[in-house]
Amino acid sequence: MAEFTNRRSVVAAEPLTALQAEQLRLCGVHYDGEDLPADRRLASDDEDDEEAVLRFCERWDVVADGAPRYEAWFYQVDSGTIFLAGTVEVVAEVIQCGLECSDPARRLELGAAMVRAGLLPSVDSAYAEFRAAVDAGTA
Repeated sequence: MAEFTNRRSVVAAEPLTALQAEQLRLCGVHYDGEDLPADRRLASDDEDDEEAVLRFCERWDVVADGAPRYEAWFYQVDSGTIFLAGTVEVVAEVIQCGLECSDPARRLELGAAMVRAGLLPSVDSAYAEFRAAVDAGTA
């Protein structure tokens, strides 16, 4: 059973590892198609700065069977990118608060974990499916 753990706010690129900075860069590419370095994505205090779109950013570990399985980045209130732990391989995205994942087993695992963590709004079209899996103990 996967669990979202270790939530951290990301406000500056300086404390990030090289892998985390690359993941953040890829989050931006997936968000708006612009290829900008992590420090540029987080640099601005100006709310009209369109390049710094990831300034409302947090990072979570997703753990299963006692080991990190995914690294999840959430930004701009309703968006996110989920990577296979320790890599830059994107396995899922969050678009307008909803989970998008092409692998059915991974989608169920992540969706149920998002429900348990309170990260998926109950108005999302897939919420009932994931909630049922949580309640049944199947995910």
